Amino acid sequence: MLYKCILRPILFLKDPEETHEQILTLLSKLSFLEVPLERLFVVDDKRLQVRLGPLTFPNPVGLAAGFDKNGAALEIWPGFGFGFMEVGAVTALRQPGNPKPRLYRLPKDQALINRLGFNNDGAEAIAARLDELNQNGKLQKIPLGINVGRSKIVETKDAAKDFLFTFEKLYPYGDYFTLNVSSPNTPNLRDLQAKNLLKELLEVIQTKNRELAGRSSSKEKPVLVKIAPDMEFSQVDEIIEVVESQKVAGIIATNATAFLREKLTGRVDEPGGLSGKPLRERATSFIRHIYQTTRGRLPIIGVGGIFTAEDAYEKIKAGAMAVQILTGFVYEGPGAVKRINRGLLRLMERDGFKNISEVMGSGV
Repeated sequence: MLYKCILRPILFLKDPEETHEQILTLLSKLSFLEVPLERLFVVDDKRLQVRLGPLTFPNPVGLAAGFDKNGAALEIWPGFGFGFMEVGAVTALRQPGNPKPRLYRLPKDQALINRLGFNNDGAEAIAARLDELNQNGKLQKIPLGINVGRSKIVETKDAAKDFLFTFEKLYPYGDYFTLNVSSPNTPNLRDLQAKNLLKELLEVIQTKNRELAGRSSSKEKPVLVKIAPDMEFSQVDEIIEVVESQKVAGIIATNATAFLREKLTGRVDEPGGLSGKPLRERATSFIRHIYQTTRGRLPIIGVGGIFTAEDAYEKIKAGAMAVQILTGFVYEGPGAVKRINRGLLRLMERDGFKNISEVMGSGV
């Protein structure tokens, strides 16, 4: 209540992107508070553990890509109770993103619109930052995902090579990798969701994945594909076919939407990706379709409109093995993950489930 009644109204007085950057800068300097924050926000209960390939997430609530694009505050995120975290999107080249202003709050709709455009420090700079953290033993608390995007100036025909550069550069530091082919804010990026282009990209990445794993005598790292909610299910089925043929670890459903403006109360004319409450039902429908189509064979991480335990539970019942939050974290504040995890335990007990994995797909 403190956050919603006092802190959030103050934070929301300022420009959204400026506020966000100031918060990240502050959090990057407060890494020494990670342990005290853990005592305050972490819900430690084995019933919440989930697995993605060789990885164990201590709970199914992750920080979505886009919140900490450059890994500026990685040390502190475990303290807020997250079970895993994802940085990025990272591109091969450093890029400033789209012209400002490019991030908008829609408080009445509990939503955000962004057209940031993969602004980030680039693969080499972020690799150096992660290497320093790794050398100091500060990347071990929870699994780290790295979201990989296409550089804006790179043409679609050269996209696979561009993705590959970032994947290889950051391979030592990520526990899993997400190929972002679905942001609405990079021109023609969503073309990579087409069957032939996606197959080409995944073949290149998975070949390198096997090669790098072989060099270190370790298992291949899980690779996921993040898809858009702005397509027909027939196209989703083609993506599933390619993903399964290339032995990709799973799908993240979904990215922000370029549409769904009909019911918004404000800023309907702003282009960009809409996230938050308006996306909740559509994202859940995509999760349900993927789960039904694959009969639960393909792990799904659900994203879109998760603010409460009930929102997360809905996505897990639809077939998600885990969820990620971003807009919900902005609106609900630092206690959001704790409330969601505690709520999930309460809902599981109510429905007679012994662990969260039993909930997955139970509503389909």
